[in-house]
Amino acid sequence: MSERQLDIADMQCWVFRMAQSKWNMSSSDCAELFKTYDILGFISECYDILHLNSYSCVLHDLETLLKNRGVTV
Repeated sequence: MSERQLDIADMQCWVFRMAQSKWNMSSSDCAELFKTYDILGFISECYDILHLNSYSCVLHDLETLLKNRGVTV
C-alpha cells in the first residue's frame, strides 16, 4: 500500500467510527449505510480535497451528501 492509500484508509476508518458514534448506529448498520451510498468510495475519490479539513468537517460533508440523497441519520 502506498502512503496515500494508507492516508485514505485512515480517514475512512476514523470517519466511519465517528459516524457510528454520532449517529448511534451499530457497526453493521453503519457499514450497510456506507456500502449502500458508497461513502468509502466518496472519501477515496474526494480525498485530495477532503484531507484539507478536519474529520469532523468530512463527517458533516457526508451528512450533507446523505441528506441530499434523502437519508436522515
